[in-house]
Amino acid sequence: MIEPDIHAAADAHPPAEKHPDHGAFLRFYDAGMVLELAERLIQDGMLTEAQLGEMQGRASLTGKTLDALFFDESAVDEKALLSRFSELSGIPFKNIGEYKRDPDVIAKVPAKIALRHRIVPLMLHNGILTLAVSRVPSLTTVDGLRMVLDSALDWVLVPNTDVARSLTHFYGLGAETIDQLIAEAEGAENDSGDEDIAVRTEETGMVRFINMVIAEAIRMDVTDIHIEPFEHALRLRYRVDGILQEIPLPKGVERLKRAVASAVKIMANADITERRKPHDGRIKIRCGASDYDLRVSVLPTGWGETCCLRILNRGNISVDLDKLGLSTNQLPKIAKLTELPHGVILMTGPTGSGKTTTLYALLSRINTTGVKIITVEDPVEYQMAGISQVQVHSKIDLTFATALRSILRHDPDVILIGEIRDSDTADIAVRASLTGHLVLSTLHTNDAPSAIARLTDMGVEPYLIASCVEGIVAQRLVRRVCPLCTEPFHPPQPIRDEIASFYPDRMAAATFVIGHGCPNCSFTGYRSRSAINEVMIMNDSLRGLVVSRQPANIIKDEALKHGMVTLRQDGWLRVIEGRTSVDEVLRVAGRMEA
Repeated sequence: MIEPDIHAAADAHPPAEKHPDHGAFLRFYDAGMVLELAERLIQDGMLTEAQLGEMQGRASLTGKTLDALFFDESAVDEKALLSRFSELSGIPFKNIGEYKRDPDVIAKVPAKIALRHRIVPLMLHNGILTLAVSRVPSLTTVDGLRMVLDSALDWVLVPNTDVARSLTHFYGLGAETIDQLIAEAEGAENDSGDEDIAVRTEETGMVRFINMVIAEAIRMDVTDIHIEPFEHALRLRYRVDGILQEIPLPKGVERLKRAVASAVKIMANADITERRKPHDGRIKIRCGASDYDLRVSVLPTGWGETCCLRILNRGNISVDLDKLGLSTNQLPKIAKLTELPHGVILMTGPTGSGKTTTLYALLSRINTTGVKIITVEDPVEYQMAGISQVQVHSKIDLTFATALRSILRHDPDVILIGEIRDSDTADIAVRASLTGHLVLSTLHTNDAPSAIARLTDMGVEPYLIASCVEGIVAQRLVRRVCPLCTEPFHPPQPIRDEIASFYPDRMAAATFVIGHGCPNCSFTGYRSRSAINEVMIMNDSLRGLVVSRQPANIIKDEALKHGMVTLRQDGWLRVIEGRTSVDEVLRVAGRMEA
């Protein structure tokens, strides 16, 4: 027999009590429930008698309840635990993504109550307020909340991560910390709401809040953090999947504008006494098992200093071209470029379109002991084993052009140039390819054919372009629809007709979806990104147009005749596969081919 858990909650009640807030027989948290849970886990083979005995001993020493140890130490999968708790309590175990967010419902529960009891309001129907919790509540908690919220309550169980993300999204990041900072601030009671107040900047104060901002950004796969002061507000925005997303902050944080900027400057080793000029710095942190380098830029504005933090993961990268999610239209064409013995391969697109990642995926396919690869980049964003990587330093005149001249003396087989920015770099890259090197680089152009005009504008002779350029890949990133909150979508008829003109045989099985938002996707409806590409492989007819200085639109028409798939067409393929939405393709590739 399993011994009773003496540290379980003392507010037990009969196991099958019909609670007035719910139409079903509900059983709220009691000591006997924990014992039944343990017995079920042993019966299901998820826990052994020995493990249970050891955890009961640790519960006696630490003062924690047995079920808390199950959750905290991940002894059993959280979803499996919640499923068993659901069976014992009668509270359904749900996916929070099934509920659509309603600001009016969120306003029914004050922030302090939601944060204290870790509850998320989901729905108000027929006077019954549905609350999401990650643990079965006690009867005392239920009755107390029913009185405070003045409403009948219904309950659902959801994973703890969903509760944490929802609370952050609805009530603001670091609400508890900000309240404490304002309460502890010197003279806070005498300051008006429009004035900054002084706070501590050590680990227990404002720096702790900045660390929370950074940790949340890393969890959300953010590339940039923007902290922006205004006259009566402080705005925090994350760039997630290429789109700036505002992160709610708790009330009162606008009074800490100066302290926030000072804490960032302290962490970046910048001068906190100088607020009239820009500052640059770096913050190195470790989060989990990964090391991150944050490039910090602080800029003075009329209402204070605005801070931008660029997050770079300094870990080794292992990119497989087959795992980048490239479409079946484009993957074979791009993979074939890695088989070329020499020439120039160009990746085009705006900043943040994943050009460097795709180039490194190409390098990983080429990278063998028989091939010497040297890169010159600004900055070196990824570390790859077996490759010599050179960091550009403009202050000591180590530019792309000067580095390339030295690189060619090291007998490389493949050269990666971070970006062709000027005529000197373009000329050296072209001539390196003519001497038997395979050169990979990036350009900022709207589509693949425009890269020819860009090189011509840089002063590269058309006959050299025709001789050395083997392939040009234009790339954009579209956000993927979140798999946990998808719902069917019916696009307008003109869009359906356009897609059908490109893929008539696939329309019958087409899956059009959109996401309505959930904690998994930070309530955006999208989670992660996928590349769409336009691949132009050079042939004799295209080279003839380049030599005769034909404009980009003529070159594009000729490339389409030879099977080039445009960015918009590749995007529509992702739409009918159910990977992205119509709005995403129109946002990324709509204006170019409307």
